[in-house]
Amino acid sequence: MKKLYSLFAVLFIAISLTAQTAFTATYDFNEAPSPDNGTLVGSGLTITPFTATGLQSTTTGNRFAWSDAPTATTPDTGKYFEVTLTPSSGTTISVSSITFRSQRSGTGPRYYVVRTSVGGYADNLPASIEPANAELEVIGSNEFHFVNDISTGQNGNKVTPATINNISGAVTFRFYFYNAEASGGTFSVDDVVITGTTTSSTLAVTDLSKTKGNLVKNTFVKNEEITFGAQAKDVKVYNMYGQVVKTASVKENESLNVAELQKGNYIVTGTVNNQPVSQKILKD
Repeated sequence: MKKLYSLFAVLFIAISLTAQTAFTATYDFNEAPSPDNGTLVGSGLTITPFTATGLQSTTTGNRFAWSDAPTATTPDTGKYFEVTLTPSSGTTISVSSITFRSQRSGTGPRYYVVRTSVGGYADNLPASIEPANAELEVIGSNEFHFVNDISTGQNGNKVTPATINNISGAVTFRFYFYNAEASGGTFSVDDVVITGTTTSSTLAVTDLSKTKGNLVKNTFVKNEEITFGAQAKDVKVYNMYGQVVKTASVKENESLNVAELQKGNYIVTGTVNNQPVSQKILKD
């Protein structure tokens, strides 16, 4: 009984709402060597074009290609490709996968990895070849590797950044490539597809004192029927012992017969326009 009165004595209710939206960011680099701003399908985030740091630009078309790849056997942290995803205010971002096509020149790098700002670019993201491609493999600590000394584009590169889960700030991915067979070697990516979800959370504060009038028109019931002023879902009628004595879903101006109920006070609850409302009635 005490709990029921406490429930309906509160006129302001804060409701936390969450909405999850799938997104896809695609870079086909058809504009190359001009920048590709990417094509975003979805909402709740912004994306940047790919940029390159510490490398030499090329005039190669239809892919993001840069030269002066490092010849060292480990990544040069001053040379990389980069792209950033930023969730909107009040939104978090999760990234499920990044797929892309890779290509090297005849003297280009044989190894490449993908890292993220989440973790300070310290670790290589989990890598796989899907679908299988005999020209590519994953070795060592999630390192992509060209099996043969070839210079044609190869599909199947995939990373699955499980750590990018409900991140509220900007997320940057960097592509490092190394072990070029000669200085001046070129590396490129193409058809990059980044998939994931955004989740937004809002706090809606509802003043029940303003909305309750939309529920019951006749709070003084004299004709054995409750008349509703709006379409309401999950209507429940409680007696003063906190017991549910009637349930229904009603349309606007529809009446609910309560002839079987004894005279006295009752509380009617329901959902109007996705907002919980309640109203006290007196049955004569």
